[in-house]
Amino acid sequence: MARQSVRIQAKLAAAEDPQMQDATASSTVNSHTHARDDEYKEYEEEEPEKHARKRARKSTRSISDSKRRIPEQFRKVRGKLGMLERLAKDVPLDVIFEIFFYLDPSDLLRLARTSKDLRCILMSKTSENIWRTARGNVQGLPPLPFDLNEPQYAHLLYESYCHVCNHKGRCDFIYWSFRMRCCKNCSATFPGIFDSEYCYNQPADFRGCNILPKDCTQGAGTRRHVGNLEIAERFKAEYEALQTPEDRSAWLVRKSEERRTLDAHGRLCEDWHRARLANRTGELSNIREQRKDAILDRLGEIGWREEAEKIIASSSHPWDEFTTHPSVKQTKKLTQYGWNSIKSELLEMLSAHKTKRLAQERDKTAKQRYFLLEKEYNAVWLTTDLREPFPALGDIITNRIFEDLIWDTPDTEALTDVFFREKLSQYLPRIIEEWRPAKVQELVEVMQKSRPTASAADLHLATSVFECPDCRAKMQYPQIFYHFCCVYNPVPNSLSEERIKKIYSYDNKARMSHKVIFSESGSRIVKTIVESCSLDPATTTIQDLHSANPLIECPACYLAPMQSYSELGRSFMRWPYAVIHGGTNHNLTINSFGEETEQIIACEPEFRVAEAICCAHCHTALHSTFNSLLEHLKANHSDITGLDIVVTSSLRNLRAEFVQRHWYWNPRARLLMQGGAFRYNKEESALVAGTSAQS
Repeated sequence: MARQSVRIQAKLAAAEDPQMQDATASSTVNSHTHARDDEYKEYEEEEPEKHARKRARKSTRSISDSKRRIPEQFRKVRGKLGMLERLAKDVPLDVIFEIFFYLDPSDLLRLARTSKDLRCILMSKTSENIWRTARGNVQGLPPLPFDLNEPQYAHLLYESYCHVCNHKGRCDFIYWSFRMRCCKNCSATFPGIFDSEYCYNQPADFRGCNILPKDCTQGAGTRRHVGNLEIAERFKAEYEALQTPEDRSAWLVRKSEERRTLDAHGRLCEDWHRARLANRTGELSNIREQRKDAILDRLGEIGWREEAEKIIASSSHPWDEFTTHPSVKQTKKLTQYGWNSIKSELLEMLSAHKTKRLAQERDKTAKQRYFLLEKEYNAVWLTTDLREPFPALGDIITNRIFEDLIWDTPDTEALTDVFFREKLSQYLPRIIEEWRPAKVQELVEVMQKSRPTASAADLHLATSVFECPDCRAKMQYPQIFYHFCCVYNPVPNSLSEERIKKIYSYDNKARMSHKVIFSESGSRIVKTIVESCSLDPATTTIQDLHSANPLIECPACYLAPMQSYSELGRSFMRWPYAVIHGGTNHNLTINSFGEETEQIIACEPEFRVAEAICCAHCHTALHSTFNSLLEHLKANHSDITGLDIVVTSSLRNLRAEFVQRHWYWNPRARLLMQGGAFRYNKEESALVAGTSAQS
């Protein structure tokens, strides 16, 4: 028979002899009690009874059922059939010790809590060598401090619950100076080392001796040095118990030296603890990576690995949707049972992602096609005569023909810019033919609200002025069809509204000509200007008024300085700008300046406004200057009949009727761009004229 300890042999003998069972049990209990009270008391692990785990209550029925299933000899044994209990009873001590030499302190700490026999063995002073060897098995672990025994040291290093609130959750923050772990909430209960209640509650001799432990709370941005009131009170009691000044002085020196030693040891422990957490994090990361690879292999067997890899590749961070899925990021090895339990959930996630991905890819392809169509449309739009209404981009992309081409063409078929250029050449004339009459009729209906007898021909009259209710801008035909507010607002009930929102940051690019209103005030101003030119408001067109080109003065602005000039003078303008400028406080004077007319016109600058006029031959937008028009005509249209007459003309002839056949005001530009206000000062004009005559 294998050698057993005397203690175990006595227990077995008592168990075999019923008559001695009671006496043996009594003596055994007494011997254990005395042994723990005397020999092992100083070596006990500091674990208050409140930390002990509570057993879950079981119903009477479950207890009776378990008794019927468990053999008689194991019914009162904790653990799985009491294997650890039998280890302590049947296995020789030297074999047990040999096993323990291969463990680390955390293993010994947990074994000591499995059974009373193992606890008696491990908490004995004679087991100190086992703990020392187990501590040596841990790489980089600092030596045992002088104020803790082996179980206490292991308890501080490896037990992760909070020592203040006993919360069972993981608590990796340790106050090494206080010899305790503490969660973030409990850290706030410690007093600051400079708090008046903490500082001035200690003896005066404590100050400057550095004997009280202090530590730094956890958390970036909220770090503060704190003390431990319980330790401070204990030190105070020890200090006050000393009677002589010599004893107190020696006590202070001894405690100060101990504090320096403990602080140095705490720094070593903190370095080891951080390295341990980092290693543990790496181990868990490796386990998760292995589990993910195993899941990918299983998905490859059923044809879903490619979708999972696309999820991983789509993220620039390591926490993509697949890797962070609860079924994937677990720190457990994948088993067949585990795979069967997560398979349906993963397939559901991958299927939903695939549906979403295909929709996004389709939207991306459609977006690329929309931009190609927009590029080709803009090329057509910039070289088209816009003096008649022309559909905007929104009217094209929401057209059923192009919508079907963009969304219904398979992704495998590439649609290039050449493709859309050809389609625009093919379908755009038909779209304009259907679109233009409908939009003109909408504008006529807006006009008929103020003029019931109005017709499409009245849109060309100079007195037909419209206004945007949003920005209050005034405009004429066909400017309405190119006004920003009318072009970039959404179209209600559009079949393509949801699709367009996916492509463009704004809602849509389709026009709403019915959004504008007829401007009564603008119409009255133009009527006054037309009558001052001896023209009939009922028949004078916009082009007729451009040819007349009346000179207009606003007397109310005589003393007001220009926005960009500091000199004072009379304010003059041309008629398009007068529509914007005129109001209730501005009574305009038109073409009644007598002999000063030539001097006033001489002060009119050559306005340079980007893209204010268009070439009537190629419809290119130009600056509103005579020189820019001449340069363009000579460079691009040198074969035009009568161009030499234009070249020898001056700025004054730029507005003449025979010159306007080469250009027209850009309908995409606002009225205020068709010339602006300028100042005339009679004294300064005379001075300039005299200087010119002398030269």
